[in-house]
Amino acid sequence: MHNVKSDYAAWMELGPGGLPANVGGWLITTALRPLARRDPLTVAGTSSPGLHWHLEQRPGTRPAIAPHPIPHRQLTDRGTHASIERLTAAVAEHAGPESPFHMERSRFERRGDALYVSDISAAAPWISRTKGEVLHVHESEGSMHVVMQPDDAQTVISAGWGELHPLAGRPVLGLPETYVFLYAPRDSDDIYGIEQIIGRAVSTARA
Repeated sequence: MHNVKSDYAAWMELGPGGLPANVGGWLITTALRPLARRDPLTVAGTSSPGLHWHLEQRPGTRPAIAPHPIPHRQLTDRGTHASIERLTAAVAEHAGPESPFHMERSRFERRGDALYVSDISAAAPWISRTKGEVLHVHESEGSMHVVMQPDDAQTVISAGWGELHPLAGRPVLGLPETYVFLYAPRDSDDIYGIEQIIGRAVSTARA
């Protein structure tokens, strides 16, 4: 019973995202844990990382990730309020009246806004599967989820900037194979690297 209570408490501390923040939500994420992929660092069917796009290596080690697939969050090296604001602004800059992108509620997080391709018929194949959603920032910690073309997703992961969602490619939730979790920035250099990834994701989101 103690383990159940402590696991529920740890899950609640992650904050809201994707599921109701109550016992029902915890039971769902607990039931999904056996379906989590065992290798979050390999995108199926990709070529050599960096072959089509060069990305600098992220220094240091990867953060610790919570064991619960929803919400998918990191436990260490969370971003500051200032860094989260900067990333949120960097995403919003790609939307606007004259832009082919817009902001609306994330269909995956079910809270907070995400960047979408406005004309779904013009979306790249990996974005059309998400109904246009390209990426969103987790305001609780500064991490992000982004959908990228397969080789770019592997480049990001191999360079140490992120990893696959544990349920990426699993039909149960409809998450695409390249649903990548980007780690929160630790400093301005990290923010710069993440902005490069955001730019790449946006530039390739339309067919």
